[in-house]
Amino acid sequence: MYMEIIPNAVYDHYKGGKYLLLFVADDSTNNRDGNKVVIYISLTYGKIYCRDLSEFTELVEWPDGKNRPRFNPVH
Repeated sequence: MYMEIIPNAVYDHYKGGKYLLLFVADDSTNNRDGNKVVIYISLTYGKIYCRDLSEFTELVEWPDGKNRPRFNPVH
C-alpha cells in the first residue's frame, strides 16, 4: 500500500502510543538491497526503533474495526 511518509511528523500506532518519525533510510544489509526502513522514536518511552517501510505502512485492523496503516499520521 502506498502512503505518504512525512519526516518529523507524529504518528499514532494502532495499539496506542505516539511516535515521531525521524526519517526513511536504506537498509544496508547486503542481501536486502533496495529495502527501505523507517526510523522513529516513542514519544512515551524515548526509545528509538527501526521497522521495514512496508510493515510501517501495511494495513491492520484498528480498535474501531477499520483497516488503516499500522502507523497513521496525526492531523
